[in-house]
Parts: sequence; structure tokens; C-alpha cells
Amino acid sequence: MHTMAKLAPNSIMSFLCSSFWTWNPDKKCTVKFNEDATGELVCSVEFNVFIASQFDWEMRSKAEDVTMVLPVAFEIAMTLKKRELKDYPPPIKHTALSDAAFEQKAYHIRLEKGAFKVENRTTYGFNPTYEYRLVWDKAPYPPLEEWNNKPAAKADRYWERKDFYRDQIENTE
Repeated sequence: MHTMAKLAPNSIMSFLCSSFWTWNPDKKCTVKFNEDATGELVCSVEFNVFIASQFDWEMRSKAEDVTMVLPVAFEIAMTLKKRELKDYPPPIKHTALSDAAFEQKAYHIRLEKGAFKVENRTTYGFNPTYEYRLVWDKAPYPPLEEWNNKPAAKADRYWERKDFYRDQIENTE
């Protein structure tokens, strides 16, 4: 379910960059876009962090294509970097991934507004409802063949995570 929502001109870019996007309520697996064309990709479960890296990204769609009424689709290019995040101390490193994971990849993304529950959830507990959802054509996490630590990837099948959410809606039940 999604509703039509109108955003001000040039707001899709700033909206995309204004907060973390996640697929689990405890925000252990997130993607964050920054307006300076960098970002952060985190992949963790409990006390294990598998990916905590920066990425570079660029909007591939023309500006007028991404300032429309929601839902809106756009294309980006993203390159995972071996620059680690400062808030994650060693030994959390990019070594969990093969060199192929650090090659540029193109993604088609749809931004929707509505009331969304996390799909294909593997964690337990509270499953909140979110107001916004990013639907990727393929996961921003590397595919299984690009992981050096395959058991870690298989644990939660990160390469299948295509939906990310933000702006939790208060539960009135």
C-alpha cells in the first residue's frame, strides 16, 4: 500500500539524505546517503559487525525525474569503499568482502510513502510500521559470491535485503 505524496522541488535528494534507512527495528543494518555524495553501509547482528564502510554514490536520474509525486523511481550508482566508519573500532574491516564488492554498481530505487511493515524479517520481537520505504532492484549489500565470510552473509541472507524503511509510525493499538 502506498499513497500519493507531493514533495517540494529538489526535495527527493535532501529527503533521501536526511536520515538512516534500515530493515530492522534496532537499526543494526542501515544505509545512509550524505549530500556530499558519500554514504555509510552497516551490516551487523547482535555484537557482530560484518560491514561498516563508507561508499561513494551519484544520482543517475536527471534532477527533474526525482522531484515528482511519490512514489518516484530513480537510478543511482554506488561504490563501496574500504574507508571504514570511525564509530566502529577495529577489527571491523572491509576484509569480510572480496575486491569485487568494491566495484561500482548501478541500482534502480523506488521511494514510497504509506504504512509499511518490514518484509521478510529474520529478527524477532517488535516489528514497527514505517512511513517511507526504499525498494531497491537488488540489495545494496554485496551478493554472496562477493563475501569472504560466507557463513556471516548466509546467517541473514543480506544480499536479499531490497527494502529499507524510515520514520517509524507510532503504534496506536
